[in-house]
Amino acid sequence: MGQYAIHGILGKLLWHEVTVVVILVQNMRQKSQSQEDHDLREMLTNMRYAKCTEKDLNFLKSRFVSNQPDRGTLFQRPELRNVSIITSWNSFKDSYNMQGTLRFASDTKQKLTEFRSIDLLTGKLDSKDQAGQAKRHTKKRKKAKVLKMTQVLQEKLWKQPPGTSDHIPASLSLCQGMPVMIRYNTATELCVTKGQEAVVVGWDSTPGPFDSEVLETLFVQLINPPTRVRIPGLPPNVVPLNRQKQSVPCRLPDDSVIVVDRDQV
Repeated sequence: MGQYAIHGILGKLLWHEVTVVVILVQNMRQKSQSQEDHDLREMLTNMRYAKCTEKDLNFLKSRFVSNQPDRGTLFQRPELRNVSIITSWNSFKDSYNMQGTLRFASDTKQKLTEFRSIDLLTGKLDSKDQAGQAKRHTKKRKKAKVLKMTQVLQEKLWKQPPGTSDHIPASLSLCQGMPVMIRYNTATELCVTKGQEAVVVGWDSTPGPFDSEVLETLFVQLINPPTRVRIPGLPPNVVPLNRQKQSVPCRLPDDSVIVVDRDQV
């Protein structure tokens, strides 16, 4: 038996040790557990082994949403007005976010502020990004031949949904109090972790290219963080999210692809 095969067997043994003993019971952000939380966990556990009880099925049906008059009242509850939604496709998520942004601004009678990205044309991806791109983009697309960033091209990029640029948005529409979700683990010690919910409380911005406005720092207040966060000079649980630069393949309306260095929060 070769060394590669031995390493494969050892890896499988270690993997099965982990999957056998580790079962997530409590979320890292969960400070308490209601009866509904307990019923949900019990239902998911029974579903894992195909042993759902009548109680489990009734609980599952109580969360079902449809257009029927007796089933469509769940999301009419005020506390669920801005609830997070898990979608099957990223294009659905982009659409939900766009409609939710407009709806929130309308509900709160605020005007949305549009923040644009700074995009610089580049010849290739970073090496660490290139490996991930090779896995995600199995279908080859034609590469656009572009020499410089023009205003026409930049405005096309700004109008494209996040799903066309590896979910790094070219445009952000924000207003005070808007619910957001943190995408990256940028500061775990400050509870700035992927999936952490927050609300917008302020921002710093500067003039950008082609008469645009660009975010420098976005200030958000964390919702129910696992620990209390206090940064000198900021209110409790308020953290800054800074602009970062990443190499991003961007799909244009004609389905061609260009690679840019994108600065965005």
